[in-house]
Amino acid sequence: MCEVCKSEGSDYLFRNGNKKFLTTNNLYKVFKDTVAPIKLCHVHSIELFHVGERRFLREHLLFARGLAFRTKTQTENTDSPFGL
Repeated sequence: MCEVCKSEGSDYLFRNGNKKFLTTNNLYKVFKDTVAPIKLCHVHSIELFHVGERRFLREHLLFARGLAFRTKTQTENTDSPFGL
């Protein structure tokens, strides 16, 4: 499930129509000296690309707060962004 849709309580399958795939994106300005991989639906992935990381996090504050409480070890143990 899309992490932003999950934090906002919306149905990502309904929001995305027949584009039900998730992409793994990296946020570079959340943690110091590491990246934060996140899983986004098609709509939120496009929104992140269009508005940029800083504005995306400002527009999705519930998601940003949840992301801020992740520990560095959790981000290091996630899957590779390339699916390897």
